[in-house]
Amino acid sequence: MRKASIETTSPLRIPVIVLIVIAVFCPQSLAASENIRVAIADDLREVTLTSSAGLVVKGASTSTHEKTLVYDRGSIGSRPVRVRSVNGTIRVNGTSYRGAVELRKKKNGLLLVINDLDLEEYLKGVVASEVPSGWHVEALKAQAVAARTYALYQKRAANGRPYHILASVSSQMYGGSSGERPSTVRAVQDTRGMVITYQRKVIPAFYHSSCGGQTEDAAELWGIDEPFLKSVDCECQELLKNSLWEKRISRAMVANALKQLGYGLHEISGMDIEAITPAGRVKDVAIRSAGRISLVSGDSLRGALGTTVIPSAFFELELLGDEAVFSGRGSGHGVGMCQWGAQEMAGRGYDFRAILLHYYPGTDLVRRD
Repeated sequence: MRKASIETTSPLRIPVIVLIVIAVFCPQSLAASENIRVAIADDLREVTLTSSAGLVVKGASTSTHEKTLVYDRGSIGSRPVRVRSVNGTIRVNGTSYRGAVELRKKKNGLLLVINDLDLEEYLKGVVASEVPSGWHVEALKAQAVAARTYALYQKRAANGRPYHILASVSSQMYGGSSGERPSTVRAVQDTRGMVITYQRKVIPAFYHSSCGGQTEDAAELWGIDEPFLKSVDCECQELLKNSLWEKRISRAMVANALKQLGYGLHEISGMDIEAITPAGRVKDVAIRSAGRISLVSGDSLRGALGTTVIPSAFFELELLGDEAVFSGRGSGHGVGMCQWGAQEMAGRGYDFRAILLHYYPGTDLVRRD
């Protein structure tokens, strides 16, 4: 997935997604209209729902419509509470959403908040959250189709979860109706029902912010060997003249971050890039500590330090004094559509179909009936 972020956001969409893709890439039903359940908040102690038109709680009397409802751990039992607004828009802790809101108490006693709404309405709150609304219309359309495809794939792969997708960089960003913009709403409407398929199956349409000039082969990064997720050339650097970045992190911070992943590191005496992918991203890093060498994948190292701290695995690495210096380019995991590359292609006259077929080679665009 950001990818997408699933990052521009899009996304680092790795551990859960990898399992999903391996286990669930199977024929998909292309129903015309359907809802999607989005986890918009988790582990909350309290949730405030508001609507100027009034709120309706499922199973409760509809003769009086409260305009504000406050729920905490003690006010929700074993059954979820489902609330909608009379006018179709409900505010959850200040952010507006279309559709219904469902509150569930988890085993830890905290609250999970799910937004259940029409897929096309959901997408209106996704596109402007993933890319700037002022981008070229064809890039916005490409984003709309990729996001729709990604969401449908995740829905089919939910495997009994109470929600289908997250509203974060772990899946794809979603700002509710508060995040809608006229240009991105039009992009959703103009591509209504369009999805990307391969051999009549909806694909896992990963995307990311900027690849740094070459997208990544998903087989190299996650072991997902699909013909439509191979490395392709990209011109995103033409737009991102200043996209090179450098991050300096203390050796102690690197060691502590990797300890959280189970690596028994003490003081780091050396760090060397051990292997890179054909596209140029770091595949493995050899870290020396207390006379031992630990091999850490570039993806794991990036995840441990933070995907906003190390924007991509497209980096060089050296130790200078007490610091590890990461010098890189691009942002995101690099698999699938490059959002900045899509914007560059749109500016050169390519339409959204050509953009999508470039980043997902061998696929078809299908409009769901």
